[in-house]
Amino acid sequence: MKEEETMQYLWKSMLLAVLTVVGAALTIEPAHAQSGSRVSANIPFDFSVGNTTLKAGSYKVERLESGILAFSSEDGREHKFALTFPGDSDRESQESHLVFIRYGSEVFLKRVFISGNENCYELPESSRERELIRNPASGTELSLLIQPAR
Repeated sequence: MKEEETMQYLWKSMLLAVLTVVGAALTIEPAHAQSGSRVSANIPFDFSVGNTTLKAGSYKVERLESGILAFSSEDGREHKFALTFPGDSDRESQESHLVFIRYGSEVFLKRVFISGNENCYELPESSRERELIRNPASGTELSLLIQPAR
């Protein structure tokens, strides 16, 4: 009986610690939004972020933490978090823009540049994108300018 009580106490303590960390993260997020790390984009085609395909439409892209981007549609139906890594960027980006790679009819988000940031955010290739890369037909790069979110 003592062992069961100890396990319950440990689980409750761990749950409280996790909730505290999540609560702190949620209160920190608005500060990031005010620092210009949120942009809006009207994307006129369906596109993939990782293994998830998002429908064409208006999206907000927000940098949450180091290397994590959140994508959410204006209508609230689409949400996606993506882990990124610093991409090659020679200098601070003057204009916010998204870079896509198109393979046939499929489009993949490759890089996100947010004005004022030294690094771009590069998305890793999904398994589907790696499969298409092996195809002899090469991809076409597309770039789309985006606006700061309001």
